[in-house]
Amino acid sequence: MNKLHKRIITSLMASTMLFSCSKDYLERDNPTATTDAKWWRLESDLFAYLEIIYNNQMSPGALITSSSYQANCRMHMSGITDESVFRANFGSWNSYPLGAVTATDSYLSDTYRQNYIDIRNASRILENYSRVYMESPVVKEQRAAEARALRARAHLNLFLFFGPIPIVDKSMDPTNQAISRNTQEEVVTFINTELDKAAEILPATYPTSDAYRISKGACYAMQVQLYLSIKNYAKVIEYARKLMALGVYDLHYSTTTGVNSYAQLFSYDALENKERILFRRTGNSGAFFRLAPKSLSGQACNGPTAAMVNSYETKQGKTLQELGQDSLMYYWKNPLYKNNRDPRLEASVLFPGQTFVNRLLDPFTAGSVDQIGAAQSTQTGYWVKKYVDPKDVSRNNAGTLNFMIIRYAEILLSYVEAMVESGDWQNPDVVLYLNKIRNRAGMPNVDVNVYNTQDKIRELYRRERKVELAFEGTRLFDIRRWQIGTEALSGPAMGAINPATGQPVVVETRIFDPKRDYRWPIPLTEMNGNTAMVQNPNW
Repeated sequence: MNKLHKRIITSLMASTMLFSCSKDYLERDNPTATTDAKWWRLESDLFAYLEIIYNNQMSPGALITSSSYQANCRMHMSGITDESVFRANFGSWNSYPLGAVTATDSYLSDTYRQNYIDIRNASRILENYSRVYMESPVVKEQRAAEARALRARAHLNLFLFFGPIPIVDKSMDPTNQAISRNTQEEVVTFINTELDKAAEILPATYPTSDAYRISKGACYAMQVQLYLSIKNYAKVIEYARKLMALGVYDLHYSTTTGVNSYAQLFSYDALENKERILFRRTGNSGAFFRLAPKSLSGQACNGPTAAMVNSYETKQGKTLQELGQDSLMYYWKNPLYKNNRDPRLEASVLFPGQTFVNRLLDPFTAGSVDQIGAAQSTQTGYWVKKYVDPKDVSRNNAGTLNFMIIRYAEILLSYVEAMVESGDWQNPDVVLYLNKIRNRAGMPNVDVNVYNTQDKIRELYRRERKVELAFEGTRLFDIRRWQIGTEALSGPAMGAINPATGQPVVVETRIFDPKRDYRWPIPLTEMNGNTAMVQNPNW
């Protein structure tokens, strides 16, 4: 890990000026190179150090101008899944679906490096926080527990992307040139133990000003994600129930007549809500600029695919595939025909012919500002609408929308999946929570005459995850867990029907290697700098 940790230190000096140029930088964290004995004294110092980790670890939705960690933007990451196509004047996500990514990719390196930076910073806090004077010993221990949970989250991120990675639980000696990957069991046990320890200390709720901090429920939610990734369904159920039992969270419901609850959730009208479990403050300040149509000065970085749009049911709870090929093609041409689709579709996607913020969206007329395929315009004929609030039209790169990293609906869907896959698919909780999610969006109850076997319920909960959590950064992990990469990520990525040809737009032909692509490669910089590191298979 010699070169890894030297890169970490270099990055920190450049971006946060926390470290001196002295050879004993492991003993110095103050911008003026004050020693530990002098630095770790004030509550404000501890708070500032912890904020650096939060700002780096908490994922934005769309790219924020001030962010140098682009790979952490989860809404753009949907472009490497079947949800959308990514095109922008930044980043390398567009190479991933084409099978063109290599271990030299900068987004891979950033993801690996930035998480280990956070791990080291959190370890520094845990090693030194006891020196800090704080009037409240309770708050002091809570801040340390936050650091522990953030360190666990960074390990979880690395594990989800790269598989088992080296566990780091202390400030590393930069002369250590070799550190091996831990086993999956060791990594899972470490993350879970860290989150258990943090959850014992952290509060269930915070005042509004501190609501972004990791809470007890956020620890449980991360444990749900951890155990779902390895299909330990008993543990998923255990921690999901712990979270539910807190009585803190619920789905968001609009109190305004005629306003869809699901649509409102991603707007300024629901900036504070009971559904958010872990969020980044102003984490979607750039959503309008990065996702809105070009005619509104947006960049349309992610264009939803037909595979995404055609996944939404009709309001009668029928899939387009159930209705037959003729109906499928008709809805493909007219996705919102007679306003008869799952309301989550219109809340998440913009379509040709719609008017949005006084702009008629016209991707198929030559010379149109929003012409399909043009630079910084839609590539599919569709646009992401989720989190694109019209109130940001005049401040399209300076909004204040938060980004929900984990929300309660995800936990309910994970709980349902665990029940179904553990064989308890007839448990009343399965239909209860599926109905709760569907009804909130304005959809009918599950048709139990159709969804009456384990296979059919599996089909349903997988579709519900896809449409409920669209563009929020969870789809990649679902595809990996369900091992559906060949089905979802191979072949043509298509968009809207071109009215001139009657045929769907084909944006690109995607390539997925099931022997390789369920994990990302360890970055080449790490392979070169760590003599004990072993590369992932077939990379």
